[in-house]
Amino acid sequence: MDIGLTPSVTSVTVYSLQARVTAEARTTLTAGTHRLVMGDLPLSMDTNSLRVGGKGAARTRLLSVDVKPQHYARTPAENVRAVEERLEQLEDELQAASDEQAILDAQGRYLEGLRGASEQYARGLALGRTKVEEQDRISRFFHEQDQGLRASRRDLDKQKRKINRTLDKARRELEQMKSARPPERYQAIVELEALSEGEFNAELTYNVKQAAWKPLYDIRLLETEGGYDLEIEGLAQISQSSGQDWLDVDLKVSTARTELNRRVPELKPWYVDVYSPPTPRAATARRQKSGPAPQAMLMAASIEADEPIAAQAATATVSTEERGATVIYSVAGRGNVPSDGSPHKTSLFQSRLPARVDYITVPKHTDAVFRRTKGYNEGPAPLLAGSVHLFVGQRFVGASRLDYVPVGDEVELLLGVEERITVERKLVRREVDKTRLRDKRQTQYGYEIVIKNLLSRSVGIEIHDHVPVARHEEITVKLVNSVPEPTERSELNLMEWRLTLPAGATEKVRYEYQLEHPRSLRVAGLVD
Repeated sequence: MDIGLTPSVTSVTVYSLQARVTAEARTTLTAGTHRLVMGDLPLSMDTNSLRVGGKGAARTRLLSVDVKPQHYARTPAENVRAVEERLEQLEDELQAASDEQAILDAQGRYLEGLRGASEQYARGLALGRTKVEEQDRISRFFHEQDQGLRASRRDLDKQKRKINRTLDKARRELEQMKSARPPERYQAIVELEALSEGEFNAELTYNVKQAAWKPLYDIRLLETEGGYDLEIEGLAQISQSSGQDWLDVDLKVSTARTELNRRVPELKPWYVDVYSPPTPRAATARRQKSGPAPQAMLMAASIEADEPIAAQAATATVSTEERGATVIYSVAGRGNVPSDGSPHKTSLFQSRLPARVDYITVPKHTDAVFRRTKGYNEGPAPLLAGSVHLFVGQRFVGASRLDYVPVGDEVELLLGVEERITVERKLVRREVDKTRLRDKRQTQYGYEIVIKNLLSRSVGIEIHDHVPVARHEEITVKLVNSVPEPTERSELNLMEWRLTLPAGATEKVRYEYQLEHPRSLRVAGLVD
């Protein structure tokens, strides 16, 4: 016995590039073998991912599952049908306006014919056969008819323009909606045996493409009595054009990065050899292009349907569920994400963590002093890479991007420029050794960096600068002195100073380096 059913989506878990959908359909079974024909499944469904189960009063045994295309004369999507009907109505209105225009054109031709016959009235007037009053009445008649005809044509043109604009808009909407909801679907044909009669709730789970979510963050720096806190609000931006609306569903998003769950790349030996120019080779035979392997459409399993497949946790607020390294966020209430590709935002979590604030500047490139904050991700889930809106208190200071931060790892962000800390870097010394007896040319450079803290509190600041690196064996660069000494200095002459500036204080950093090279050698790369 065939039983036609249309499953309704009840829950969705969205991943970074796909979604896992659960749909259910209820029916009443009698003892015996039945075929449940469950249609209106989206074309974006991965047919190999389809799994069927169920539960209810009827004890059942699943025999087989098959998936087949299902074609419709008209798209089964209700909102698409509404637009199609509206489109037909507009086309009828446009045709009615065109018919009215044809009537007006015929009326115009009739008046032109009468106007030609009016020459006979003019001859009658000349011969005294027609009175002047009658000729005047004929002229007024033609004038009134022309005015009415022209006014009707203007009104009709306005009406047609309005209909055409509405018609173009409806056609664009229909084209967009049909791209997501074509008049074709999949249907799952489930054959099962009912060992007893009663109600049965069939449950389908399957993966769909064209569905994704990405994290967005609002991160706010808050000043506290003991220091600073970072308030992180996580949002999920969900979009989907799977061809199936998710309305009033149990909606979840998962931090699992399913796109990385593939085979680990195989590392092969890396060879270097003496370069030899390529030699011409005979053309190889053309590669035969092979089409994609056909997907298996049949999935079968044996299951006692009165056993629940999985327990669904009801949530009144946003909750999290940890599964190993993966966290699943349950959206508060019931979710609604139509299949239109537009983004839909929902709040996921809000956390607060202690933060350290200092400042960093690179005065060679800019006179800006950047506010930097650091804290540790102490939440239950990693922070996925995503866009960030940054605030200091209630003040928006800019947008940035957050890289992936595992649980327990450090979060580091720049939160705008602090205008109340100023920095200036200037060249204060440039001396050339003019001793002619030497074959070497020595040049001494000196720089001074002045930092002013105009804040009412002490701050920590990190200054980055550098001196040249010689890339020729006859060029030498030597740091002569630095006051204070750099906190760190790399082998490539990158220097960092970490200073503490009291409120209202001014600090100077001065360093000098010496450049030496043969007089006959011209040095490139000096910019000061």
